[in-house]
Amino acid sequence: MQWYYSAAGAALGPHSADDIEHLFATGEVSADTLVWRKGFAEWTPLGDTDEFARLADAGQPPPLPPAQRQATAYGAADDVLVVDRLADDRRVDRHDARVTTSPFTAATVAPVLAGPWTRYFARSIDMIIITLLLPTALYLGLRLASPQLSAKILSLDAPAMALLLLPLAFLANAIIITLFGNSLGKALFAIRAEPNDPDRHFGWGSNIVREFRVWFQGMALYIPLLSLFTMIPAFRRVLRGAPTTYDLGRVSVRSYSQSRLRRTLGMLFALLLHVGIVALGAADSVMRFSGGPPRSDTGPSAANAGLPPTIWTNPTTQLATTIPAGWQYEPATGADGAPLHGFAHATTGRAAFFGVETADDMDMATYAAALAQGMGRTIPLGDWSMSNLPGVWMASGQLLSTDARATVYAAQAGNQFWRIVYVDQFETTPGQIAEPELTTALFRSVGVGVGG
Repeated sequence: MQWYYSAAGAALGPHSADDIEHLFATGEVSADTLVWRKGFAEWTPLGDTDEFARLADAGQPPPLPPAQRQATAYGAADDVLVVDRLADDRRVDRHDARVTTSPFTAATVAPVLAGPWTRYFARSIDMIIITLLLPTALYLGLRLASPQLSAKILSLDAPAMALLLLPLAFLANAIIITLFGNSLGKALFAIRAEPNDPDRHFGWGSNIVREFRVWFQGMALYIPLLSLFTMIPAFRRVLRGAPTTYDLGRVSVRSYSQSRLRRTLGMLFALLLHVGIVALGAADSVMRFSGGPPRSDTGPSAANAGLPPTIWTNPTTQLATTIPAGWQYEPATGADGAPLHGFAHATTGRAAFFGVETADDMDMATYAAALAQGMGRTIPLGDWSMSNLPGVWMASGQLLSTDARATVYAAQAGNQFWRIVYVDQFETTPGQIAEPELTTALFRSVGVGVGG
């Protein structure tokens, strides 16, 4: 049953019966307040209705003066109702039919405490969107400062990445609230976390502290199962109109819209985000555990450590070979403008550049010496030696610019000399880069080392 009540010459609503009881308890309405619902011929005093006559008979105290209007809150010590002033004459008339509280939230009714599901879905929207955008922001920011650190962070597995992103997500949410007055999720539901003291304003410090209180006390650091022991009691407290433990005596989360359509659309949006995240996770798991069928390479795409093996055809020899899982192909260009075939592995941070040079009347020893001399300005190489693959030479060194470890493999096929230059951006100590599967696959595409 939907109810309306009269205040300042305006009809406010619709409200549920529970809302009316809450407004009576907080002094917003009294036994003399006129109310109406479908079936009433005219407006009727609250105390004269069958539904709410018991409230007037309970002997509730009269409402406090306007300067001391209160919303429901609970004491930090004994968990009983205490003063939690929502507004005074210097801020906003709670009966005003339209109040702007922030650039994100426009109130259309008098504010009431937000319900648990509304708060849950608003928080879900905030966290999902922020954690989806954070990796990109981290990559772009860290790439400018330290490409090696950027690659290391993005190569972390899912649990390690979650441990890194969660505190950053709460910090980012606090920054958004401070800059714009509200978070995206709360704005969609027209709810807002406000200080109980009307003379207090939430700044950087207050918003950051509250966000981390939510993470620690409300979400138990998002640790599976353990978080249930904090989220379920918080849900029950909010359901009965009490603040959560992390907001006790400090903050009230108030709703400035009673639109069912708005709540429904907001919850559907949050559910779609949840379904999308689950679907992406399930697809990634299937690819990782099944390995997936080999696929023809169609060009560059985003680096993905879960890539299955791929079929790659050498454009020069037209021989096909299977590139091991995790390696992503992308055409590249050498310093002299010659085309190269690039392969990158997001997890290991290694890259391989495969190229060819043609020279008549030259043996492998002469080519190896010329190659080492030509690369000396960027990668000084040590002595050449034979690798485990027949006919394939190898030498290691380090990039002069970053000290990254590098290894070169070279082999002769007729008058063509093929080389693979490996670079490991995570390693800065001298040593050999051993990638036997990729090395074998690439030289197989030129008929070297493995009998064609």
